[in-house]
Amino acid sequence: MKGRKPKPTRLKEMADTVRPCRIMPNEMEVSRLLNIPEPPMELSEQGLREWDNITNELHAKQMLHLVDLSLVSAYCNEMALYIETEQTLLKGRIDEFYNDEGVLIKRTAKPEQKIAKDALAAALKIAPQFGLTPSARTRISMPLQGPKPLVI
Repeated sequence: MKGRKPKPTRLKEMADTVRPCRIMPNEMEVSRLLNIPEPPMELSEQGLREWDNITNELHAKQMLHLVDLSLVSAYCNEMALYIETEQTLLKGRIDEFYNDEGVLIKRTAKPEQKIAKDALAAALKIAPQFGLTPSARTRISMPLQGPKPLVI
């Protein structure tokens, strides 16, 4: 299918751009979760923190669905990998190789840099699907709600 990806009706409603002529009459509806499920066991400690952040936010916006949990888990895993890899890179991003006399013969970027870059790229491909990037949020208008408390 060429052109823009179709936008779900729920997102159109939230953005206040819904038009009767653009609504798919038999759009697939999925089960919205009333409670936040337990995180998957394969998530690291950092992944669990991401899971808590993302699922709490999606649940509060009534956008947490059963069929999306695998993608949310994948996003959390990729972000955790990115953060954990960046933490190891704080010690240095360049490997230096010396010969037997102690003369520097080669410098190369650590392989962790590619791992971090790839993990962030994968996370950024998933994030807009849930409105998790600043630009994705600009396309979604929240329904009217009371004042939201500031969470720090």
